Amino acid sequence: MATHFAHLTTKMLGDGARVMVNAAGSQMRSQQLTEMGNQTNASRKSLSSPQLDIPAELYKRVRILCLIITHPGNYATRATAVNNTWARRCNRHKTWMSLDYAEKNFDLDQFDFIFKADDDTFAVMENLRLILLPLNPDRPSFVGRKFKYSGDANKPYMSGGAGYALSRRALRTFLSAAVRNPKLDPCQRQLRHSEDFMLGSCLKGLGVEFIDSRDSSGLERFHPLTPEYMIGWGAMPMPKWMHTFNYFKFKACHRGCVSKASATFHYISQIEMYKMEFLLYGMSPIGVRLPETETRQAMKLLRGSKDIK
Repeated sequence: MATHFAHLTTKMLGDGARVMVNAAGSQMRSQQLTEMGNQTNASRKSLSSPQLDIPAELYKRVRILCLIITHPGNYATRATAVNNTWARRCNRHKTWMSLDYAEKNFDLDQFDFIFKADDDTFAVMENLRLILLPLNPDRPSFVGRKFKYSGDANKPYMSGGAGYALSRRALRTFLSAAVRNPKLDPCQRQLRHSEDFMLGSCLKGLGVEFIDSRDSSGLERFHPLTPEYMIGWGAMPMPKWMHTFNYFKFKACHRGCVSKASATFHYISQIEMYKMEFLLYGMSPIGVRLPETETRQAMKLLRGSKDIK
C-alpha cells in the first residue's frame, strides 16, 4: 500500500481502530423486519400494488455496504449495540481495518453505496436509502451533513460523526487516487487535518459531486449531534462550532428544524442505541401517523414516476 494512503488510513482510523462491515444476508430480511416491529406486509408486493412494502423495496433497490469505525475497547459495548440495532438493516457486515478493505474483499458491483459511520452513530437505514434512491451509483457522489472548514464555503466536506455515503464510483475514484497515485495533490496536501475534512478535500479535488441531503423543506437529515441537541436547542446550549461549520445557514429551534425523514444522529451511547431502536421500530402510538410526504416521495420513486439521476 502506498505511503500516502497508509498515513490517510491512520489519520482516519487511529491506532487499533477497526471497521465493522455489516453483513445481514438478504434471506434473513423478512424475519428481521418482523423482529424489529415493522408493520408492513412481509410478502413482496409488486410495484403496482397499493400495499407496496417500502422498506423491503428500498432494501432491494439501494444496496448499502456499511463501514462502522470502532475500537477494541468498544467491541463489547458500542460495537455490540450497533450490531444489535440499526446495522442489521445494512446489506452486508464484518470487522476490519480501512476503506480499501471494501474494494479488496467485496464485489462492489453488488452494492450501490458505501456508508461510513462511527460506532456512536445511529442510522435510520430506510431514510438513508430514500435519500440515495434518486442517485446513480455509477456516478461519483458524496452524501452527508455538509460542513465548511472554519466557515470557509470554498472548503466543503461531510461531517464524519453524522456519517456519510459514497457511491461505488466515488469510492473507486478515491481509492484509485489515494492508493495508486499517492502524489496526487488534492489528497496529499490535507494529511495534517481531520479525517472527514481530508476525505472531503480529496473528493472535491477529484471532481466528486457533493449532494445536498436536505429534504424538500430544506431541513437537515444527517445530524452531527444527539436528538436532544437537534430538537431541544432552547433547553440545551448549541455548540458555537455548529454555526461556524454548518454549510447551510440554520436557526436554533425545536422539532420544526429537524427533518421527519432524518437519517442519522451522532454521540449515541450504548443504552441510547437500544432506546432509539425500540422507539423507532418496537412501538407505535395507536391511531397516530406522521405526515406522508416522504412516503409518497418513496412510492413515486419506486414506481418509476421520477427519472433516476
